[in-house]
This record gives sequence, structure tokens and C-alpha cells, in this order.
Amino acid sequence: MAIYLDHAASTPVHPDAAAAMHEIHCDPLLMANPSSTHASGREVKARLNDFRARVARRFECEPASVIFNSGGTEGDNHALLGMLGSDPSGKHLLISAIEHEAVWEMAHHLQRRGLKLSIAPVNEHGETDLEFVEDLLLSERPDAVSVMAVNNETGVVQPVRELAAICSENQIPFHSDCVRVVGHGLEEIITDGNIYLLNGTAHKFGGPRGCGVLIDRRRMLPPYSFGGGHEHGLRSGTENLAGIAGLTLALELADREHAVKVETLRKYLETQIMRRLPASVIHGSGAIRATHITSVAFPGHTAAFMQPWLSERGCFVGTGSACHEGAAKGSRVLRAMGVPLELDMATLRISLGWNTKLIELDAFLTHLEACLQAEHSLAGSA
Repeated sequence: MAIYLDHAASTPVHPDAAAAMHEIHCDPLLMANPSSTHASGREVKARLNDFRARVARRFECEPASVIFNSGGTEGDNHALLGMLGSDPSGKHLLISAIEHEAVWEMAHHLQRRGLKLSIAPVNEHGETDLEFVEDLLLSERPDAVSVMAVNNETGVVQPVRELAAICSENQIPFHSDCVRVVGHGLEEIITDGNIYLLNGTAHKFGGPRGCGVLIDRRRMLPPYSFGGGHEHGLRSGTENLAGIAGLTLALELADREHAVKVETLRKYLETQIMRRLPASVIHGSGAIRATHITSVAFPGHTAAFMQPWLSERGCFVGTGSACHEGAAKGSRVLRAMGVPLELDMATLRISLGWNTKLIELDAFLTHLEACLQAEHSLAGSA
């Protein structure tokens, strides 16, 4: 049987979300453009408004603050460009050392155009240095701050609520990439009114690829694209109604009970790994982590051997961020945490989802033990 444990990269579409999408694809009355004024267009517009209101309830914001888009990367880019304006020269942005590539690369692109960029370090557990950020906010007052809520490689929860409160007190715009939070519990983060800007993407919590959401609580963002004035004039282009339906259903299904179930499985997995393979190192184990991600190193082994060996036997895991191609130099995130290169290169990211079963974890653990034995035997015969 195939054992899919790479949900942090992308997770299967939930059947209820797929059914909602199928209805829209197949109903002749729902074929229209929501901007059309005939009966079909009005029905599509009504559905779109309903989905927007339902998403707004989950984030405890106004429907006018909900911007549907193509996913996490677009949301991150829109937020940074919106906070800093069309000309970044002379402006100052603060991010953490462990941001997703969508924030990291955009920030460095803007730096090449004259932006002053400050990068907050993290401790050995992968948590952003709150004292560093507080000192910089008060001494230099950057124009904007962007710190992710949960790291995509380690699952470590960042102190974004504390940071957002400080930024709010000092009237500094704050954005948080919440791609690994939305749909995974931690409701207190996505409903925090001090986090002005946050974003998520459907394919991380049981919705379709190519559909995401950006929350602009204070409606501070300028347009990201121009055209017909869709999405409150901020993101022109005909809305993907079927994708939005799938996102909405998946978001409603991904409740706290679901998160507790996934966390129970993750704790079981980690307990078994440490019992069977006690030399293993779980990155960020000393911090609060998201319910679904385990980043674990197996000393004396290499991800370059383990991942393909497991894949050939139907076990699919990650080695870091699937959004970062060509990671032969190791993980920027683990390096920021002070993880030695040999442990970095021995790391697998195992991530669970809404359809993960205990029997799959037991089978995976058996394959994992065999994998490490195979690499050990290969090294011994070399």
C-alpha cells in the first residue's frame, strides 16, 4: 500500500471538498462569470459571497477583508509588496531567518532594489528571537514586519501573537504566513486581530491546488493586479468559484477535533521513532509545534539514500520544504537553528494529514527500520 506522509507539501483533497467542486463544474447555472449581470452570473456571485462570508467567520473578520487568490506564494508576495509600496528604496523590512521561500526571496529581491532588510535570528529550538525583534522594533521602527506563524520544515510555532501586539502598539504593519496554521488548529492565531495580514492555501488542508486566501483585516493593501476590479479591486481576474468552494468546505472540515486526532498520531509516531531508533534527533522538540509535522534526523544516515529507498517501497516523505528546489546545500532553516550539516543532511520531514491512519504509521516505521539497516549494510560493504 502507498503510505503518503508528505502532507506539509500537499495534502489530498477531502471528498466533501471535491464534491462541492464537482457540483460547480457540472451545474449549467454555475458556468457564468460572477461579474455578469444575467441570472446565471447573479447566482455565481451569490455563491461567491456565501463562500466569502463563511471563510470570514473562520478568521473572525469582515467578508470585505477576504481576498481569494492562487495560494500561499501569491499571498506572501501581495502582503510584502502591499506593505512596502511600489518603491521599496529607503524602507525597512524585518523578517525571520526561517521564512518560507516566498517571503525570503521577495524580501531579497526588494533588498536589491534599495530596501533595508533586517533578519531576526532563531534559537536552537527554531523559535524567532523575540527580544531581538522587540529591541529592533523600538530602536529602528521598521516600515513592515513579516514573520511566519509555523515553520514549514520543523513545524515550530513562532511567537507571532506577541510580535503582532508589539507592532500594533507601534502602528507597524505586520504580516504572517499562516499556510501551516490554517486548517491545523491554532485558531487563536488566525483570529488574532493584531495580525493585520495573514494568508493560507487550500492544498495544505484538504482543498484544491491553485486556490488560497489572504486576510487583510484593516483593508490596507493596494491592488496586486489590475483589470476588471475583482476581489474588492485588489486582485483582478475571474474568480475560481470551484476552487473557492473546495477551499471553504475543507476549511470548515478542518476543525480542532481534526487537529487533535492528527497530533495524537504525530506523538505516537515520534514516540515509536525514539523507542526503536533512540539516536534520532527531532528538530524543535523543545518548542511548541504544529500538530502535523515531524522533522527528524537519523545520525549516520543520509536523506539522499533514505527518501528514494522509501519511495521505491511506497512510502512518501519529504526532506525539507518542497517549495525549494535544489536543496543539495542543506536546509537554510536547520542551519539557522545551528544544526550541524551532517544532521541536516540526515533529516526527513514526515507530515500527517486528515486521512493518515495508525496502520500506515506502523507500516512506515517497519520500512524505516529496514531502510536504515539497508544503508548501514551498504556502507559496511563499501
